[in-house]
Amino acid sequence: MYLSTLTFTLLVLPLTLLLFYLIPQKAKRVYLLVVGLLLYGFGNPLRVLVPLTYVLFDYGVGLLLKKAASHRFLSRSIVMLTAAFQAAVLTAVRLVSDGNREFLFPLGMAIFTLSGIGYLIGVHRKKHEAESNILSLALYLTFFPILYAGPLISYGEFQSQLAKNRHNIVNLGSGIGLFIRGLAEKVVLADTLGYLFRELRQTAPASISMLTAWLTVTVFSMYLYFELLGYADMARGLGLCFGITLPKHFGQPFMTSSVTAFMESWNITHIHWFQVNFRDFLFRNIRHRWTKYASLVLMWMLIGVWYGTSLQFLLWGLIIGILLAAEQFVLGRVIKRNYAFGLLYTGMSLQFAWVLLFTDSMTEAALYWKAMVGFGAGLADRFGVYFFTSYIVFLLISFYIATDLFRNITERVAVTAIGRKIASLMPLIECVLMIFCFACMLYKRIPAALWLQL
Repeated sequence: MYLSTLTFTLLVLPLTLLLFYLIPQKAKRVYLLVVGLLLYGFGNPLRVLVPLTYVLFDYGVGLLLKKAASHRFLSRSIVMLTAAFQAAVLTAVRLVSDGNREFLFPLGMAIFTLSGIGYLIGVHRKKHEAESNILSLALYLTFFPILYAGPLISYGEFQSQLAKNRHNIVNLGSGIGLFIRGLAEKVVLADTLGYLFRELRQTAPASISMLTAWLTVTVFSMYLYFELLGYADMARGLGLCFGITLPKHFGQPFMTSSVTAFMESWNITHIHWFQVNFRDFLFRNIRHRWTKYASLVLMWMLIGVWYGTSLQFLLWGLIIGILLAAEQFVLGRVIKRNYAFGLLYTGMSLQFAWVLLFTDSMTEAALYWKAMVGFGAGLADRFGVYFFTSYIVFLLISFYIATDLFRNITERVAVTAIGRKIASLMPLIECVLMIFCFACMLYKRIPAALWLQL
């Protein structure tokens, strides 16, 4: 069951929170585990076999690593083999689901894989002990708020926060507010951008203009950002309701002057996971500069494959890795001296890279690139002009929210008298925003229709 459905927000969430705060402290962990499994198996109880299989597998390997703790080579070999096996299973299941539309990719399987591998590497590197209580490990792997899009949290940090019992009325209020904000980011911004993107994609790639091509790519990049950001903020809000402070998963990456700065605010915990559990784990003792660059590119190719199994995702990761390595080598110094150049270079290079994530083939991607540089069906067409003029205000507002400029102004306003008055009215504002989100979920095209009328 997704977090942005009416069933979850109106029925499941209030009931879950009410029972969580009513039951005894000793039963709360088991309760969260049961709720996670029930939500995962909603509609098809057999789906519960997926997380249970991961729990049993990682629990058994963790105990094996505990026995092999004194044999570093053996322990490292076990971790590498099990990580490769889980990655291979994930890839195989994705390939089957891509090739057979009747086979649905199991929700949360990618998160299970990363969390489980991270847990085992943590045991090997003695960051935490192998868990002897299978229920504790099961709760970590099936903590339902993070299964949709993250953020990831390390096993040691998760257990440490559980032990603090930080569920109280203050965190509950803050968590509900953050959940509502994430819900608005998903159903108001992301869903509207998704609608625009699907409409723009109706034009055949061979007959799109330069304006339509750039508009499509821009809308897609913002749609992807707010989709992932919305789910991440909903997850962080729910975690806070249960006393768990999940790490920040997204910053405001747009209008940054380097690809490095952009990616430091994009899928933060996922990229950090690959840095710690892949690059640092395998290449931390390598000192040669060019090998470090190569390991960075390899890591991003792996991130690309984690996003999707097609050649285009691999190529996307390769491009991002090369850009990041080039910035570390020499380009970063040029960017620091010329902010305008960095801004233009980052925006252009990333926009061209995004094309690989939504097109169905390299041929289609090439047609979009061709149109973006002015060799498509002219500079503009009626289709592109209509959507540009109809939604330009909405797009500018969405883009502004995704930049550091928005964060800076909100932080400055917060310390003023007006900001304090707004803060005192925040519960009322959140209630109104929640009602509007419900309306958007009931009538999918409300935001899009409103902007047309404006």
